[in-house]
Amino acid sequence: MPSTEKIRQREAAREKPPTGTGTKEGEVQKGSSGGRYYEWKLKENGEGYWEKTNLSAEEAKNTRVENRENYTLTSLGPPSTNYSSAQLRYPDDGSGNAGMTEKSDYVLFQFYEYKPPFAKNSVGGAGGNASAGTQFSTNYNQGGSGAASYTTADPTYKTIVLYMPEDISTGFRGNWGGKAFSTVGANILRSAGASGFDKVKSAAETFADGAGRIKQIAGAAALRSALQAIGADSVSNDDVFSSVSGAILNPNTELLFQSSDMRNFQLNFKLVPRNGTEATTCNDIIKQFKKCTLPRRDPGTVFGFEGASEYAGFIGVPNLCRVSFMKGSNEHDVLPKFKMCAVTQVDVNYTPDGVYATYHDGQPVAMTLTLNFQETKLCFAEEVESNDVR
Repeated sequence: MPSTEKIRQREAAREKPPTGTGTKEGEVQKGSSGGRYYEWKLKENGEGYWEKTNLSAEEAKNTRVENRENYTLTSLGPPSTNYSSAQLRYPDDGSGNAGMTEKSDYVLFQFYEYKPPFAKNSVGGAGGNASAGTQFSTNYNQGGSGAASYTTADPTYKTIVLYMPEDISTGFRGNWGGKAFSTVGANILRSAGASGFDKVKSAAETFADGAGRIKQIAGAAALRSALQAIGADSVSNDDVFSSVSGAILNPNTELLFQSSDMRNFQLNFKLVPRNGTEATTCNDIIKQFKKCTLPRRDPGTVFGFEGASEYAGFIGVPNLCRVSFMKGSNEHDVLPKFKMCAVTQVDVNYTPDGVYATYHDGQPVAMTLTLNFQETKLCFAEEVESNDVR
């Protein structure tokens, strides 16, 4: 029988660090082979590596909690403009009788260039170092980065202010689905979740439990093969068990979290220009949202190349829009708060009252503008807690 020291040496040789890289220096994870905990370290050149620690399970848990509490989620931050600095405002006839002032509640739209999540200046390697890559990974997985990291769209995309619409709403959706596990599979997973001696015991019980049903499963498989050989109906193991014995394998169904949907929302506005100034503003607002929905002919730089070939073979991604519900010069502290959004659809109705009506110059008397947005990053529970999203 091997000595305790030899057993310890064999176990140490089997130890493996966690798979993948850490998200920040000081992060603690359990090794991929179980047992010892590892801490993520960074060298002076920014290169990261896993280092063994002597932390107990409880100490490692406390370290992870401390790291999580010290982590600062990156929000978009306050809007960089407000009512007075917006170039396009409706209603606003230029006479001071707009019915909306800097102290009113309003919706602010700001426009930014699309930021590729895997651009070389966002990750380690050719365009940066491992430290920059780690920071990128952390921000991306947390759902986004601040507005300062986005480039403001070209000057033709002006900041827009519109009145508060009547249909302000938001919601979050999590997708859960049922997953059926066979009894054997459930026992194997249960063994994987066990620890110490219980793991060995559970593994032994799994083998015994599964062996006890091998004859039934093998028999069902034989019947299925026979039916298929003579060109009969295609059936499953459960079909055989149900039709012959009036029983099926226990599905052991559990509800598991699968994903979270990115938020979509819609805003509706009715634009009724009262004079030539407001007519021009309304038309410019509609034009700008149309532009923000569509791709650009100029793709810019593609993998470091820029020229006629790229212009002919690629198109540019549409710009993004930041939607902020404002109360005076500050964001409203109750209404929804969104991350950077894509404008997914723009609909304009030039006869909203069911009758074609225009002014003497052909300008429609009224128009309805329907805007559909989708957030470009997932939202997390911590961001709701910190009030970075609502």
